[in-house]
Amino acid sequence: NGRRAKLPPGPRGLPILGSLPVLGSNPHQSLYTLSKRYGGLMYLKIGTTPAVIASSLEAATAILKTFDNNFCNRAPYGGAAADILLYDKSDITMSSNWPMLRKLCVVHLLSPKCVDEWLDSRDEEMAVLLASIFKQRAGSAVNVGDFVTIFTSNVISQMMMKMRIFEDNNEEAAHFRDLMDEFLSIIGGFRIEDYVPFLGKIGFGASQLREMKNLHKRIDEFLGRNIREHSLMPTNEKKKDFVEILEALKSDSHGELSDANIKGILLNMFSAGTDTATRTVEWAMSELIRHPHIMKRLREEIDSEVGVERRVKECDLPRLKYLTAVVTETLRLHPPTPLMLPHASGQATTVLGHFIPQNTRVMVNVWAIARDPNLWERPLEFDPDRFVGSPVNLHGTDFRVIPFGAGRRMCPGHNLGLRMVSFALASFIHAFEWTLPAPQNPQDLDMSEKYEISIHRKVPLDLFATPRLPAHLYLYNNK
Repeated sequence: NGRRAKLPPGPRGLPILGSLPVLGSNPHQSLYTLSKRYGGLMYLKIGTTPAVIASSLEAATAILKTFDNNFCNRAPYGGAAADILLYDKSDITMSSNWPMLRKLCVVHLLSPKCVDEWLDSRDEEMAVLLASIFKQRAGSAVNVGDFVTIFTSNVISQMMMKMRIFEDNNEEAAHFRDLMDEFLSIIGGFRIEDYVPFLGKIGFGASQLREMKNLHKRIDEFLGRNIREHSLMPTNEKKKDFVEILEALKSDSHGELSDANIKGILLNMFSAGTDTATRTVEWAMSELIRHPHIMKRLREEIDSEVGVERRVKECDLPRLKYLTAVVTETLRLHPPTPLMLPHASGQATTVLGHFIPQNTRVMVNVWAIARDPNLWERPLEFDPDRFVGSPVNLHGTDFRVIPFGAGRRMCPGHNLGLRMVSFALASFIHAFEWTLPAPQNPQDLDMSEKYEISIHRKVPLDLFATPRLPAHLYLYNNK
């Protein structure tokens, strides 16, 4: 019909499955390949679900800026994980009341002032982390991702509920860690029933649904118990954690903020705040190992600003301009969420001359835009110099590099994420010399990707760490 003719071009797909078979295990890469044939605004079906993929600067700008008001919605059905694990879509990402929840988080949880209140905690966690690496370095290679996970998880869990999720001899922390490991594994997984709904109606995937419901029950019990215990604890007016702040806001919200909202927000904060930051540091370290001249230049900048008689502190970061360029280039080539969470068209509309029906899922392929040769010279090359002295930033105003999204749905925690990534990377490069285990060659380092809740390295990054600072700087509590 007339409308069908105006849909964006795209592959025809198969009955029922649509284009699912061609997406493979790394759909951002497959969609990038398809966009070379069909263009920057492409229509296809993922199973029986209609979707539009924006893979060009022009298309992303139209979706996230020009028509942001129409595309800031989420699809009516976000999948079983959103329904079950996120309290029937009561979190920031899926709730129908998301503008209020997002504003609450931006103002009361993630403002620069709120983030600054936990600066000492982040510094302490880094001291603990460097001491741990110092102890292990003589015996075996360091799994970079595992150690960064300890740092980011403890930082976020302390901000959430004053709990260190990685702490020896703490059964409650270990229980929380196990729950979050399960949560991240499921929430980042793929369920074909989410895209071919009739399969679920005939019982396909029933065992996984039972696992989700069981996990939700255990998470709910844990969060509920900790929230109740918080209400009985004396409050520290100088530094309140997220639970304390959210409970106080609930009392003043006249019913707008529910217990389900609070628990959904806490899960959002943990999942978004830990895995994405961890993987960004791991990818940055991978690129620096492959480009030793860049690592050398970065270390020289840090040494010139910090010296070698103390550790890096967060207050040093604004002066480390090349560090900022390295982090920006890492996030260009390795955006943690290469396909932004699906938006949906609130109303039928026309974008770049193409008709997009109401309730169509719309995804922006950030990974593809970062590889567009029309936007970048040598787009596949890791070159932080492209951002030295550049006005490009990561705050959603330059649509060539939007690892945290843009518009009304931009990640509210991007400032905290950037701080953790920059602090961890600067501390690692300053405190240790890093080398691959023999006989690996840096140029042969496997850079394959694994698509999960964020983009992981397919092969974990194991490196030897050699201390380069005075030994006392690696001690924590004289240990």
